[in-house]
Amino acid sequence: MVERFVAGAAQPALLDAGEEPLPLIPEQWNISEWNGRVVLQAWDAQRNLVRRIVGLGEQRRDRLALLTERFPKIPGEMQIADLAAPLGLELQRKTSRIAFRDRFRLMLAREYPRWRIEDVSSEPNLEQSLTPTYVRAFLRLGSAGMAAMAAPPHTEDCAGMVGSGLIWLDYLRHREGSLAIRRLLLYAPIHREQEVAFRAALIDRSAAECALFVFDERDRAGAVDFADAGNIDSTLPPCRRAATPNAEPPAFPDLAGVDRVDQSDGSISLQVRGLEFARWSGGKPGGKLSCGIGRRKRCSMEAVMAMAREVTRVRCASAEDHRHPLYTQYPEGWLESQVRANPQVVDASLLRAPIYGQVPIFDGAGEGIIDLLAVDHTGRLAVIELKVMADIQLPFQAIDYWLRVRKHLAAGDFARLGYFPGVTVRMDAPRIVLVAPALEFHSTSEAVLSYLSPEIDIVRVGLAADWRRELRVMFRLRGAERP
Repeated sequence: MVERFVAGAAQPALLDAGEEPLPLIPEQWNISEWNGRVVLQAWDAQRNLVRRIVGLGEQRRDRLALLTERFPKIPGEMQIADLAAPLGLELQRKTSRIAFRDRFRLMLAREYPRWRIEDVSSEPNLEQSLTPTYVRAFLRLGSAGMAAMAAPPHTEDCAGMVGSGLIWLDYLRHREGSLAIRRLLLYAPIHREQEVAFRAALIDRSAAECALFVFDERDRAGAVDFADAGNIDSTLPPCRRAATPNAEPPAFPDLAGVDRVDQSDGSISLQVRGLEFARWSGGKPGGKLSCGIGRRKRCSMEAVMAMAREVTRVRCASAEDHRHPLYTQYPEGWLESQVRANPQVVDASLLRAPIYGQVPIFDGAGEGIIDLLAVDHTGRLAVIELKVMADIQLPFQAIDYWLRVRKHLAAGDFARLGYFPGVTVRMDAPRIVLVAPALEFHSTSEAVLSYLSPEIDIVRVGLAADWRRELRVMFRLRGAERP
């Protein structure tokens, strides 16, 4: 049965409790009989697993359960799964989380031998908005407690555990009311700690004592000094690239509902309520005009105008079909176009122009996009982050951009690269304006914001549900204020 299953699987792997999945590669596993028992052995460059099989459990097309016996005759169960099957990837992730959970427990026990580990979990807790992406723990010593959170080695978004860690800390403080829980311990895989450190350094020490550690493949942990995390890695492109000689843009007819948006690379984007349907780019005499949603192809001005009329007909607040793909696609772009056209409704101190949409800031991991970058009447910059659906990471997503805008502001990059012409930009740290429908701010927003440093000036603006028709502000809250 085992041999037949492995032969038929595209990506067979051994899944055992407390162990990372071990691929079953030809010449690196075998099954044999020894002393009346079937013995399965598999190995790689780091591990060698040997298990005695005493029976078969659940049998499915994508996995096979094996009943095992460990010394001294301790029953157990493991699985051989096809990781290429539809549920294989999730099964692999779950096994990895369980394995790392056990590793994290041992790591904490070694680092804090006097503390009692009350809880270590990688299971989701939807009521408290705690996901299985990170492993969380609760430690106790007398009347004191500590919250801990770790990102497994293959976590895509390690920095996201800062917000989740604050939610976990806040939950424990409410649940364990008799304990003094001051510290939050964060554990990141080695070489993945920089973005975590940038976020964690902005936690107000009077609200929580945050400490960051890195661990290696042998689970050896070491503390990270936030001051040694390095500099923010980002570059800012010029506001407008010089036009290509002999490639002047055509004269676009004025159409109601169509916005002409100049891009930093010198191209021109034609949009209907934030949805791009055509673009002109230079590079050759006459430039290139293309149209299409998603995938564009070269076309004539007549085709662009015909498409513009169709998109504006469907993508408007008075449209009858609210399920049409052109109506539902890219709702945040629609909200951005509304705010960009009426920034003073969101914040009366903002100038109507210049205001920059989709400003690209490049970091070591790729390109990040600021929704809107504006300036107020006093010359202070404002980072405007938009969401139409609840997002638990919204505050820290905006803070990531705020950190980079602050860096480029201090370096004088905005003036040097042509941003905000005619405006004397103040050197004060930018403001952050979070804009979303009033009922779409995540329920954890106040808890997360209450732990941030006072130097971060954050305002939340909640809009009425009919924001597509008209921007109406339902509330405007500073920091962790509640509606």
